[in-house]
Amino acid sequence: MRRAWLRGLLWVLLVSERQAAAESSHVEQYKRAEGETLEVKCPFGSDKYAYSKKAWQRLIDGGEPLTLALIEKPSGKPIQVQAGRITLEEIPDDFLLHVQMTNLQAEDSGLYQCVVYHPPVVPKMLFYPVRLVVTKGSLCSALSSPWPVDS
Repeated sequence: MRRAWLRGLLWVLLVSERQAAAESSHVEQYKRAEGETLEVKCPFGSDKYAYSKKAWQRLIDGGEPLTLALIEKPSGKPIQVQAGRITLEEIPDDFLLHVQMTNLQAEDSGLYQCVVYHPPVVPKMLFYPVRLVVTKGSLCSALSSPWPVDS
């Protein structure tokens, strides 16, 4: 009887560990053509982070994340910052960080994340990592007719 109980307990632990690993490996996929815009909404869950710094980072293979845009002095009120083609807008009433990257280029393809700085701990990811794939050309040019136009 005790062995069955232990097996059951081990089974529950194994299943919950696999579920946690699957959840942490989830990546949001976005495909865009050059010139288009990416918009991501990163919920930060509660007012616990309303006065914390928030950032949009690019994840570099084998290196430290690169911070592309940062809200340094959150006020608990809506705030917007611009860093080149990236806009971060914090909407505290909705517990939301809105990210916008405009005029996307193929070189923008990569892995990104929203984070919150909550010292003394290391930055915490707010949302799933985002994998962005930017293709050259547009959907319209791919769908254009291959037939010559009579003049």
